[in-house]
Amino acid sequence: MKSIRTLLALLCVALAMPVSAQKFLWSADFDLNFDNREYADLSIPSQTLFGARLTPMVGMGWGKGQHALMIGADITKSFGRDTRFCENPELVLYYAYRGRQFNATAGIYPRKMLLGDYSGAIASDSVRFYDKNLDGVLLQYRGTGGFVELGVDWDGIYSVEEREKFRIFSAGEYTRQVFTCGYTLSVYHYAGRVGLAGVVDNIAIQPYIGAKFEHLLPLDRLSLTASWIQTFQRDRITGEKGVQPYGGELRLRLEKWHVGIDNRLYIGNNLMPYFTKYGGDLYSGERFYAMEGGASKCYNRTELYYDRTWWSDAVPVSLHAGISLHFTAGRVVT
Repeated sequence: MKSIRTLLALLCVALAMPVSAQKFLWSADFDLNFDNREYADLSIPSQTLFGARLTPMVGMGWGKGQHALMIGADITKSFGRDTRFCENPELVLYYAYRGRQFNATAGIYPRKMLLGDYSGAIASDSVRFYDKNLDGVLLQYRGTGGFVELGVDWDGIYSVEEREKFRIFSAGEYTRQVFTCGYTLSVYHYAGRVGLAGVVDNIAIQPYIGAKFEHLLPLDRLSLTASWIQTFQRDRITGEKGVQPYGGELRLRLEKWHVGIDNRLYIGNNLMPYFTKYGGDLYSGERFYAMEGGASKCYNRTELYYDRTWWSDAVPVSLHAGISLHFTAGRVVT
């Protein structure tokens, strides 16, 4: 309620400005997603995710483009689902400040605003598509050679039917010449609801180092990144002792003429030890990082893709098509 009052106050201030100081803003994002998953006899269900998303937005800007108020709707339709119109449309409503180095966003804002490259262990492909917006605040700073960001996504409100859930996330990166170092952080607070007390903590931090080598070969991209995923998890609802599953991840990316390979190799523990109890409510990452309930210690994902963006009147049209091969528990699935 406080955030709504704040946005309304900002809107009143903007409307009180001279017309010449305001600028009408609009945008329309369209996404089409087709994801066919054939996971054989793994515990992860096979399915085809096929759907479209349209996000029209309007707003106003002022202060030489530094300030903006935007409002719109996120409309999603999963093909084959028996709905006359679409799934529940989601309101998009946010205030944005864009400075020379510092950015601030408050409200319900698009996930694509994030600068950090968060691992699939934190956010899966389906979460990135079907949960396109974050509810909360986002602070970002860009400096010479790098950036840092800090944000909050409020995912659930304390009620009779719903648990209180929110995520504090952060990322930072510094690049010098061909070398890069950085981190991502996710602190997920999975609390109780009316009649059910307790909290489950799910914290994951991933520091990384990397280097780019495309200057050595005739490639548009050639990079190698090594990272360590350390988690701290505790089910305070049952009073169990906390666990700290971890693992290392190596990522190789190469690309030429918009055709590329993105390979991730993870070796380590089951990062989702409470999945059988809380499922996707607690874990938003790829199920493969559960390592088939701990039966496997190695997971490799190889994506072969074509990625290209065309520009028409300063409007981008992007295509990303690929096939992902997952190697886990002695099996290869797509």
